[in-house]
Amino acid sequence: MHRYSFPISCLLISISAFLLLTVSAQGVAANYLSLVKSYGGPVIVLVTLLIVAQFMLTAVSKVFKDRGKNVSQNEKIAWYKAYVKSYSWLNVLSATAALIVTTTSFTVYKGAVVGAGGYGFDATFIAWDRMLLGGNDAWVLTHAVFGSATITKWFDFLYHPAFLPMLIAYLLCITSVGLKPLRQTYMLSYLVSFVLIGMISASALHSAGPVFDGVLYGNGSTFGPLMDRLQSQLAAGGGPQTADLIRQYLIDLHQSEGINLGAGISAMPSMHMVFVFLWVFPAWNISRIFGMIVALYAGIIWIGSVHLGWHYFVDGLVSLAMVSIIWRITGHMVGLYTRPQVIRATT
Repeated sequence: MHRYSFPISCLLISISAFLLLTVSAQGVAANYLSLVKSYGGPVIVLVTLLIVAQFMLTAVSKVFKDRGKNVSQNEKIAWYKAYVKSYSWLNVLSATAALIVTTTSFTVYKGAVVGAGGYGFDATFIAWDRMLLGGNDAWVLTHAVFGSATITKWFDFLYHPAFLPMLIAYLLCITSVGLKPLRQTYMLSYLVSFVLIGMISASALHSAGPVFDGVLYGNGSTFGPLMDRLQSQLAAGGGPQTADLIRQYLIDLHQSEGINLGAGISAMPSMHMVFVFLWVFPAWNISRIFGMIVALYAGIIWIGSVHLGWHYFVDGLVSLAMVSIIWRITGHMVGLYTRPQVIRATT
């Protein structure tokens, strides 16, 4: 892969996300600028801190390694220069900028465009679930197996913070050294998924999900029993406390046509599952055991997505198929599947 291929790819993806937003929605400039600041500030700070932290850890390790050796000042300076040059700073800057622009475009697009004309595919995905699951809705099966309020509370605890480690993984890919093709495959797949899955596919397959039955589509009869069960578990001191708060937050934003952090309602495909699956692929590449552990985690999150009513079972299925294709194509582009991987201090 050419040295400029990665930064150019980041640039093209972020421009695509921005253009898709601008041609699809009008009057969102203020929201965009506000969210750029909200996303950009923390991202830049975290990238800087991670680079500094890695440098300090590496420097401390070298000090211990060089104990008892007569290392001259010139040799120390040469080591520092070599370390700084080990980074491809153009890659660092382009990956950081692309993350900020793409995620901001995705958030504004999801809040302003997805579902703006209503949600028309929920009935279709309900039918798909029932066809695959013997006539049952997915939540009926998960609550039959994991019926207690305590287990529901654990699903609630594990499911919602899943976005955070996925973001941290991207930042670590920016600031780490070694396994260059694997890191670039992850970052490019991450960015492309926002555009192709989170924006284009979500708009085309507009659906709200079980928890919004009776609010954004339907009359509440299909998933009323699920909502009653979740509320009874919540009232009993267990249940999905975070899910209840997020649901109301999303409804308030939707009804007020507001765009803020986390704005937008979309079930199909599940971006939550996209990012969890994006952990499985690199984990499997690093170690089969590690891959199986992360795959188990992904399975728990998938179950939680239908157990809490956020998604249909087929949302995760479609997400898995789409992100698998994106990962494979991207991996071939950057050379992940064309040559042996060697851990080296290069970016």
